[in-house]
Amino acid sequence: MNRVDNFSYLKKGDHIHFMGIGGTAMGALAGLCQSLGFKITGSDTKLYPPMSDFLASLNIDIYEDFKRENLDIAPDLVVVGNVIRKTYDEAQALLESEIPYSSFPEFLGNWLMKGRDNLVVAGTHGKT
Repeated sequence: MNRVDNFSYLKKGDHIHFMGIGGTAMGALAGLCQSLGFKITGSDTKLYPPMSDFLASLNIDIYEDFKRENLDIAPDLVVVGNVIRKTYDEAQALLESEIPYSSFPEFLGNWLMKGRDNLVVAGTHGKT
């Protein structure tokens, strides 16, 4: 198990894999990371518009379901979404590996938002 909270080792071209990439926040973060020069892949079940269309427009490779072999690609970091359970095969493979991983909030806070002034809009409805 290799949970990380310091992402200073990441550089353009590194590979980040998003488990649960079909969520609105996860997919958006994956797209942002790709625009910053990272190689992005993801896994999820039953992707549907608009996120499926968004990810397809970015040509991000998506692995259907949470299978062990999804991690055969040996990414430099795995960002684990809150939809993931320890009982999923992909999660078990991650925990058995030496691949660095982080939760979405840890990655967002300790990498993207670190050292910046941030404005956060929260709520259930009406943010757009």
